[in-house]
Amino acid sequence: MGNLGYLTKEGFRNLRVNKLMTVASITVLFSCLMLVGIAFMMLVNIETFITGIESENVIMVYVDDETDSYDYIRLGNELRAINNVASVDMVEKDAAYAEILAGLDDGLRNYLQSTDENPLPDAYKVTVADMDGFENVVSEIKTLRNVSRVHENSVLARQLAGLRNSVTYISGGIIILLLVVSLFIISNTIKVTMFSRRLEISIMKSVGATNSFIRWPFMVEGVVIGIIAGLLATGAVWGIYEFALGSFSTMLSSFGDVKEVRFLDYAPYLVAAFVGIGIFTGVFGSATSIRKYLKERKFVELED
Repeated sequence: MGNLGYLTKEGFRNLRVNKLMTVASITVLFSCLMLVGIAFMMLVNIETFITGIESENVIMVYVDDETDSYDYIRLGNELRAINNVASVDMVEKDAAYAEILAGLDDGLRNYLQSTDENPLPDAYKVTVADMDGFENVVSEIKTLRNVSRVHENSVLARQLAGLRNSVTYISGGIIILLLVVSLFIISNTIKVTMFSRRLEISIMKSVGATNSFIRWPFMVEGVVIGIIAGLLATGAVWGIYEFALGSFSTMLSSFGDVKEVRFLDYAPYLVAAFVGIGIFTGVFGSATSIRKYLKERKFVELED
């Protein structure tokens, strides 16, 4: 236990002694994680935006005028039983007509009220869960009894489904590519760090230090670098995201009632992912890079 505490302190000491390479490693890892975080938050916002538009793409099912209350309720239950239907809301003709009249000017509203006739039929508003199955839902609705007509926009549904799939694949590919590039850059940065300290490793081996004794401080360095870079990246993504959200809030409001994605809702997941990736990268990079020098039998000679 005493050796473990000593080696851990050595790891922290090495971070202070090798300030330049420590800052370089943190900067590279921080930059890569920040780019991944920005790409992730963009994906989340696009998905939320598409979902918001999809929720407005409902199917209006108009009921035959001759339908009695029993069949009206039965039809609602049959609509709810259809696969891929998220919700079914009853739209009574009197309530719908009153809502239309409320939006008209006084003259036209008084004229329509004087006719004492409601030209609207009873209806159901059907919301689809998955846009990929939109047309199947429409087809099944049209087979039900007491359905007068169905109003829907299948073209928009197909476009939204295609857009969602494209965004998911493209964004996922970008995130994976950034992670791979990040690991490559970070690994090479750590290799440069190890190369600059090969004399230190050689001296430790020459006095009989075991591989585990030599390796542990470097592991501690990797963990600390990963934690610092992960926390800094989370803070940077938070700041950039809040700035971008404020800058584009006016433009987003023009699309209607779009749900705002709060960074703090995803912050715990990003912190855990960033710190985890940072620790893994730091430890793995240190372990693989130092292995080369631990296997060397020929020590680096001290310069005069």
